[in-house]
Amino acid sequence: MEKAFWGMVAGCTLAFGILLTMYLNKTGVIDLSPEPVTEAVETTENTPKHEIDNDELYALVYGDEWEEEKIVPETEEEEDVEEIIYTYEEKVDKSGYVEPNRNGDEEYFMPEENAYESDTKENQSKEEEDETPESKSNTEYQYDLYSNHVVITKYLGKKTDLIIPDTLDDKPVTEIAASAFSNAKKLIRVEIPNSVTTIGDNSFKGNAALVEVFMPESLTSLGKGAFDGCTNLVKITIPEGVTKILEKTFNECNSMTRIILPEDITEIGKQAFNNCSSLQKINLPDELVTIGDEAFFECLKLEKIDIPDNVKTIGDSAFEGCAGATSIKLGKLVDTIGELCFKGCVKAETVKLSPVLTEIPSEAFMDNTSLASCKITANVTNIGENAFENCIALTDISIPSSVEAIEASAFQGCLLLEGVSFKSGITSIGDYAFSGCRALTSIEIPKTVISIGAEAFAGCVGLIDVSITKNTLSIESAAFAGCPLTEVTINKICSYRTDSFPEGITIHNY
Repeated sequence: MEKAFWGMVAGCTLAFGILLTMYLNKTGVIDLSPEPVTEAVETTENTPKHEIDNDELYALVYGDEWEEEKIVPETEEEEDVEEIIYTYEEKVDKSGYVEPNRNGDEEYFMPEENAYESDTKENQSKEEEDETPESKSNTEYQYDLYSNHVVITKYLGKKTDLIIPDTLDDKPVTEIAASAFSNAKKLIRVEIPNSVTTIGDNSFKGNAALVEVFMPESLTSLGKGAFDGCTNLVKITIPEGVTKILEKTFNECNSMTRIILPEDITEIGKQAFNNCSSLQKINLPDELVTIGDEAFFECLKLEKIDIPDNVKTIGDSAFEGCAGATSIKLGKLVDTIGELCFKGCVKAETVKLSPVLTEIPSEAFMDNTSLASCKITANVTNIGENAFENCIALTDISIPSSVEAIEASAFQGCLLLEGVSFKSGITSIGDYAFSGCRALTSIEIPKTVISIGAEAFAGCVGLIDVSITKNTLSIESAAFAGCPLTEVTINKICSYRTDSFPEGITIHNY
């Protein structure tokens, strides 16, 4: 047995030796071929020998299952890299840009700044817009059901006293859409739930029977014309979250006696309280900046007009026809008031203008028949057409040096105006500017006045003394018609008409 074992070992060793010799001969490590007959030529270069390593020995012993590791030539790797770079440059987004001079002279493709962030926001916004609500209805409401809230689009019920639910289909009611309750002609009282943040345009428009509305504290947006034409609405309180009263919100709510506005209101829009003829009191908040055109037009019973200091702009006819207001006071920052702004405030005895006001526009205080005094502030540069026309109680007026022009009919018909004082600065007195000021007895035209318009002092039947400087070069037709003047001195080159002065007057020249 022992002899057989050692015989096998010897046989294996011999076989291994034969195989190894054949391999070495094949690879050129040893050469067993017979020497050639011709004489060998000795070369200067040595033929490279392939040195056997462990991997090849394993392959020799274990056969074809062993795979030799393939070595990629260095040049091939460089070619692959170049091909990859080329492919990348071909596929880059052309909307980007290349940032030059980065890491030396290399240029790298860079995406547009914030492009990803912008795309993300756009996609999110689009997803929100793309959400299509399910339109549903029950016995009282049509509504749009969203994933997380409900919008009431139409009221179908016939109730007179209504409490709007705070949820529908287990989702909170957050909005009352435009015109949703505009057809509720029998609705007298309505309570809006605290889940609602938005009341849309014209939402309760034309509900003539509506007397009382309870607004939620959650409300942040009240639409245009929301209660337009609710002629029986008596009072209302606007929640703190609302910052603007928009156009026609309470237009022609002519039974409303009082309204409470939150402190954060910054804007009262066009015709917001137009023709609220029973409105007696309104607290204009300190944060208010803008009052729109006709905002309080013909609020006949409004007791006073007191504009807060932060207001800068008051629109055309904003308080026109507020016949019950006994006083008008403008805040310190009001630099602009519109045409006809306080026209027809017939009970207002005093007007206090803002120190930064730059113009008194056309018909601003026209027909204010109780107005006895008004101090023109130092930044006013222009007094517009008919600005104080028919202010029959006005007794005196002082024109500061900032005023450059008094336009047509500015003080026409101020019957009790006795004294007018000018300071140098004004250059023109317009047509009919002081026409019909019957109580005016004397006038001294400042040296800066160049022109006096047609009928500027016509009908001033008490005017017996006029001083015109040599700088006045133009006096239009009938400028002093009807005045009891006997003589006047003007520049010899002054242009005037034959009827500029009363008949029989003596004209002297400088």
